[in-house]
Amino acid sequence: MLTEKQAREELVEVSRLCYSRGYISGTEGNFSIRLADNLILTTPAGSCKGRLGCDDLVLTDINGNSLSEKKPSTELKMHLVAYHSRSDVRAVVHAHPTAAVGFTVAGVSLSQCVLPEVVCTLGNIPTAPYATPSTDEIPDSIREYVQKHDAVMLDHHGALTLGKDIFDAFYKLETVEHFAQTMLVAHMLGGPKPLYASQVRKLLNICSVYGLKQPGNADQLVTAGFCQPDSEN
Repeated sequence: MLTEKQAREELVEVSRLCYSRGYISGTEGNFSIRLADNLILTTPAGSCKGRLGCDDLVLTDINGNSLSEKKPSTELKMHLVAYHSRSDVRAVVHAHPTAAVGFTVAGVSLSQCVLPEVVCTLGNIPTAPYATPSTDEIPDSIREYVQKHDAVMLDHHGALTLGKDIFDAFYKLETVEHFAQTMLVAHMLGGPKPLYASQVRKLLNICSVYGLKQPGNADQLVTAGFCQPDSEN
């Protein structure tokens, strides 16, 4: 288990990584680590995540109540939904990666059977309906999605990724944005060509190779018609 000191160092590192990669700008984004059943370490409100120090971080209880005079982000509420919903989630990342958010603004879903690595690591990437940032609308909008997904897009807003630790959550954010960039290029070249349903079924059978027993509702990619029908193969 992480010590508080280690958690602070890792949270600052990921915050700076997100800022340097352009996944957030200004004072955008918020990140958290679950230190214990009733203890959360998170980024403060109104701060540039590229300039955070370990002492700037905020400790709260599992309901988001600050344990000091420092104030956590008003969007900590959506992190808490994930922690309350799943005991396996130990870290949450919320950022605004440009290409991925652009897809939500354009009304184009990232629920696509396109890249084998994404199918096997994240499965289906749903988009939660639009909700006003920093209000109770946000946790309500994502509640059903975080039950089974480690990556959720927030319509006209950003991305939310969940992990077993803060780096795991960050890597999933990287995967979402890389996927979105690949999809953007595909659209520029005439449109993506999805994998066939049978190809995705094979991928799901070997997902254990990637250390994942069940990526987020990946079977929906087949059952909801996001893949090319085998009849067209």
